[in-house]
Amino acid sequence: MKIIRVSLILFFLLTSNIFAEDVYLSCESPTQVKSSFVINDEKKSLILNGVEREVVNWTKEYISFWVSDQFKAIQEPRNLPPNVLDRISGSYGVYNCEVVKKTLF
Repeated sequence: MKIIRVSLILFFLLTSNIFAEDVYLSCESPTQVKSSFVINDEKKSLILNGVEREVVNWTKEYISFWVSDQFKAIQEPRNLPPNVLDRISGSYGVYNCEVVKKTLF
């Protein structure tokens, strides 16, 4: 009986790293323009359309980030907010996002 308990505990400890993998999002605007996100909660990294972006704030509810250094240089002095990926509603601006289980190719 002890062997089964120890085996189960070890199993759950070893599989806890599975949840730290990347999350893939496919986002589409009303005009059918598509974007993609790769999110890693452990590293707190965000990749938008293949380019890693500078994260400003990371919470369970949302991720705010700068789209590029040019946008940051324009928006920051004017106190304009960074872009936001809403993790609750699954939206990025006018884009609706959904989790993708695997890449297309």
